[in-house]
Amino acid sequence: MAGIARANKNLNYAVDLARKYDFDLDIAGGARWKLLTRGQVRRDLVFFKSLSPRYRFHGIVDGPEKLTLLGEARAFLNPIAWEEPFGMAPVEAMLCGTPVLATPRGAMPEIITPETGGLFETDDQFAAALEATSSLSPAECRNAAAAQFSITRTAFGYLDLYARILDGERLP
Repeated sequence: MAGIARANKNLNYAVDLARKYDFDLDIAGGARWKLLTRGQVRRDLVFFKSLSPRYRFHGIVDGPEKLTLLGEARAFLNPIAWEEPFGMAPVEAMLCGTPVLATPRGAMPEIITPETGGLFETDDQFAAALEATSSLSPAECRNAAAAQFSITRTAFGYLDLYARILDGERLP
C-alpha cells in the first residue's frame, strides 16, 4: 500500500473487511507506527484496529520478498478512496497471477478485467468478488495482464497519443 499512512489508500476499510470476513491481511509499505501520524487515519483508529496477529506489516518490500507476497496471496486488496490515475501495484499483482479486488475509482475499472479480479463498492459485493477469486486461474490472470500491459503495447500507445497531439488533438 506504499505510504500506508495516507487515508486515501483506505487501509481502514481493508482492516475492517479482514475482520468482517475473517482473513489475514499482509500490509506492505510504510510502518504500523505511521498510522498514528496522519489525521484521518489516526481518527479512524487504524493503528489500534490493526493490533492483531491477523494483520502483518512488512514495511517497504521489493525484489523476491515482493514477488513472494504478491504471488502467494489469494488476492490483492486495493480499496482506494481516490481517483488514482494508474495503479502499478495492482498490475504487478496480476502479473504474479494474483487477482485484484478494488473499488471502482480512478483507473481501476480500466485495469481490472473479469480474468484479473473484480470491483466492489459494498461489503456484499466484496464478499462475492473474494469468493469469485477461487475460480480464477493464476496463469490466465498473468497472461491477461501481460497482454494488456506489455511494453510494446504501451510504447505504441504513447506513439499514437503523441501523433494525435502533433495533429492538433487537445488533451482534456
